[in-house]
Amino acid sequence: MTMKAHNRGPGPNLSGGESFTLMELLVVVAILGVLASVLLPALSMAKAHARSTACKNHLRQLGLALQMYVNENRGKYPYYRGAADPAYNNVVGAESTGFWWAKLLPYNPLNWTNPAYHCPGYKGAIRGSMAVPGGWTHPEGSYAYNAKGVKAGNWIATNDLMTLGLGGRMAYPSHPGLAGVASEATVTVPSEMFAIGESRWKEQGTQGMEGGHDYMVCGIFRVNRGFMAFDPKRHGRTYNQLFCDGHLQAMSPWILFNPTSTAAMWNYDHQPHPEFWPHW
Repeated sequence: MTMKAHNRGPGPNLSGGESFTLMELLVVVAILGVLASVLLPALSMAKAHARSTACKNHLRQLGLALQMYVNENRGKYPYYRGAADPAYNNVVGAESTGFWWAKLLPYNPLNWTNPAYHCPGYKGAIRGSMAVPGGWTHPEGSYAYNAKGVKAGNWIATNDLMTLGLGGRMAYPSHPGLAGVASEATVTVPSEMFAIGESRWKEQGTQGMEGGHDYMVCGIFRVNRGFMAFDPKRHGRTYNQLFCDGHLQAMSPWILFNPTSTAAMWNYDHQPHPEFWPHW
C-alpha cells in the first residue's frame, strides 16, 4: 500500500525548505519596533524610579545625621560655613571642614567627595571648597542645605546678618561675622520647611566642569539658565526634598524654585518674605 504525502501548502517550511517573504519580515520588524517603543519608556521610568529611591535613602540618612547633630548641639542647626574643625582635615581638607556637611561626619561617615554620598542620577562635579584666584569656590555636589531661606540668591540680602534659613550667615574673610543659626524652637512649622534637598545646577565655567551648589537657592520660576538652572534631570521630573521633621517629598523644580509657590517653606518663620526674593 502506497502512502501519499500531504500537501503543506504555500506557507514557510520551518525545516528549512522555504524562507519568509519580504512582507512577512517587514511585519515582524514593525511589531518589534512597536514593542520596543512601548517597553523602552517603561524601562527608563523604572531606572529613574530606582535612582530616585536611592536618592531618597541618602537624604533619609542625612536627615538622621542632621537630627543627631541638632540633639547634641543644644537644639541648633549647623552653620552653612562656620568655624573650621581640624579633626576632619585628613578627611575633607582644611578649607572644607567648616561646611555643614563636614559637621555631619560623626553621624554620617561618608565623605562629601565620595560619589556614594550623592544621588546616583547626578552627573556633575563633586568637590569640596577649593582655592581659586581671588578667593574660594563653593563646594559642589548633588545635595544642598537650606542655609539662608529665600534670601539665598539675593546678593544684596546675603550681606546682612538676618537669616531666614537654618544655617546662619556664610563666613568669608571679608565678612567674618556669623549670624545666629536657627534652632528647633525657631522653626515654626517643621513639616513645611526645607532642610536639605537636591542642589540647583551651576553652569560650566572657568573652573572646569561645574555642578550643583551645596546650598539651596530659591529663584524666579521663569529662570532656568546659568546660575539659576536646575537641569539636567537626575531621576525623572522631580527633585527630592528633606523637611525639618524628617519626611521626604518629590517636587517639580518649577514649583520648588518658584517663590510664588513655596516661599514660606524656605523660611523658619513660615512667612514668604517677598522683599527678599531675587529679581533677576
